[in-house]
Amino acid sequence: MIRYRYTAEGPNGERVDGHVDAASVADARRRLADEGLRVLEIIASGGPADEIPAEALSVEEARELVGSVAQWSAAGLPLAAGLRAAGQESGSPKLARAFDWLADQLERGRPLEEVLDASAGFLPVHVNGLVRAALLTGQLGPALTELVEHHRDAASLRQSIRDGLAYPLLVLGMATVILALVIVFVAGGFEEIYDEFAVQLPAVTVVFFGFRRAAGWLLPLVAALALILGTLLRWRLGRAGWHRLLSSAPVLGPICHWLGLLEWIGLLQVLVRNGMTLFDALRLSAGGTSNANVGQIARALAEGVGRGRSLSQAIASQRQLPASLVPLVRWGEQAGGLVESLAMGCEMLEDRIRMRSLWLHAALPPLLFLSIGCVVLLVVGALFFPLIHLVSSLS
Repeated sequence: MIRYRYTAEGPNGERVDGHVDAASVADARRRLADEGLRVLEIIASGGPADEIPAEALSVEEARELVGSVAQWSAAGLPLAAGLRAAGQESGSPKLARAFDWLADQLERGRPLEEVLDASAGFLPVHVNGLVRAALLTGQLGPALTELVEHHRDAASLRQSIRDGLAYPLLVLGMATVILALVIVFVAGGFEEIYDEFAVQLPAVTVVFFGFRRAAGWLLPLVAALALILGTLLRWRLGRAGWHRLLSSAPVLGPICHWLGLLEWIGLLQVLVRNGMTLFDALRLSAGGTSNANVGQIARALAEGVGRGRSLSQAIASQRQLPASLVPLVRWGEQAGGLVESLAMGCEMLEDRIRMRSLWLHAALPPLLFLSIGCVVLLVVGALFFPLIHLVSSLS
């Protein structure tokens, strides 16, 4: 059976848009005519009606899809029409095909729970696991809404950090461009003057002019070596090892690591609260975070829990996890409030991230301006000290 999209005219002259499953165009026209519709246009909508999209969605695309499902479900509006509209507005062809497939399945009368459960081919495993767990409790709508809110909060925190870094990075970029222009177009004239008058140059000027002559080949060489080294490390370490290396970088590394932990613990909390076992929640949440190193940690924790260890014991064996999580999780296990202890862990990590980012946003601009000022003084001194000496000697 092929799915066809049609535009037709109803018995009263009204326009009707929809889909029909048929073996051919002629069969589709005959079925629509039997329903009293006069076909104006009919086209194949892209393959067999039961064909599940083969391409898996990225984490961001899956979040957008789940967010649309949760939004339209909570509003009580026609879900199939909303998903089809979202697919038309989507900028990703892969995501648009997923929206159309979901809408097609719903228009054929399949329940939303069954459609989502059958979408394992393109939705992340943690979303499908959440669907299966929520089906047992009958809380699919609230579960999806909670998942969307968790992703939205994590994305908002990540974006606030990026926004805080945007201004310093913009200033640094502009200062670099201006310095490059001075070195290329201005410093050469000073060097020619000093050569013509045979001025004895101070050490800082000699170093500056030497850097200027070597910068044409030295900077591209350094950039190329850095790019090659980064590519080799990324290939050799893998995605998880690369993220682990980035987390060890000063200042920004811990923030990136904590953001990954916050994203993972929040997802773990959602899965456990909605009826999933701890082992399955740990295993499935590993694929729901954008930080592959944190996902590797989650899989190691799942392996430990699968061998009979408690979650607090498994966390205590992981050096990359904050030690302050251990007493929180242990308290939750003893008091029967693991979800609450995970929520407290999320709040602790969020406070830690906000404090570090506030310090970074407050300290980075003054340090940056101080560094730019030192470079400006160095360049001005290197260019004008010999000039002052030359003028004084001529007078």
